Amino acid sequence: MKLGVLGTLTINDVEVAEILTAPKPRSVLAMLMLEPGRAVSTASLIQELWDERPPRSASTTLQTYVLQLRRMFRDISQVMGQPPSDALVTRVPGYLLQADQTEHDLSAYETLVEQGQKFLEQGDNEKAEGLLSRALELWRGAPLSDVRPGPLLYPQICGLEESRLAATEMRIEANLRLGRHREVQSELTVLVGSYPLHEGIRVKHMLALFRAGRLSAALDSFHQYRHRLVSDLGLEPSPRIRGLQHAMLCFDPMADSLAILDRVASSVSH
Repeated sequence: MKLGVLGTLTINDVEVAEILTAPKPRSVLAMLMLEPGRAVSTASLIQELWDERPPRSASTTLQTYVLQLRRMFRDISQVMGQPPSDALVTRVPGYLLQADQTEHDLSAYETLVEQGQKFLEQGDNEKAEGLLSRALELWRGAPLSDVRPGPLLYPQICGLEESRLAATEMRIEANLRLGRHREVQSELTVLVGSYPLHEGIRVKHMLALFRAGRLSAALDSFHQYRHRLVSDLGLEPSPRIRGLQHAMLCFDPMADSLAILDRVASSVSH
């Protein structure tokens, strides 16, 4: 059974929202799909659905939602010509969704990112870029985009978005190390627009522009970053990114390497 959470909820490539039109049963399903193979407590599900003000009928209503989900799994199995599914089982302290981790897009994504990060740390940038690209290709849009998040799902969704950005940053770093600065310029321009105060993205944007011979644009990117940092947070840029700016102003060849940015910044700060 294929589970998808990196976008809309899907089961065997079927859009769950087409079957479960009510939002609360989808929220229960999302909680279970984020933890396949692990029991999600009844208390957690009730908190997600009603926060700190559950109705007296919360437990009974939750059981009704679980019955709807079990019916949905049976219907999907019939459509696929498979035996009735016992995917959703009762398991103390709540309910558990039985699923093959290899058929879960989130599990596959996390495995690929972990492998890609290891290769990046080892300096095998080609393998790192390939694995991280495959990981990011699993995303179909914003995570759980057809679910109305409550107090427990919301931070998990934020965590997934942060993971996606971190994986994107690692993939771009691998590309920069491979000399593919022109290929990532447009993507980095979009990213600095979306995350104007993200130092790691800004550093890569400056570096890609510098390597493409666009020194003025690279320095403009730094000044835009500094302006936003000072006006929004009242902070000055870190020694690391100021070190990069200084190296670029001096046309220092050291600026053409991410690996030694910290050394450049250290020399500036002292």
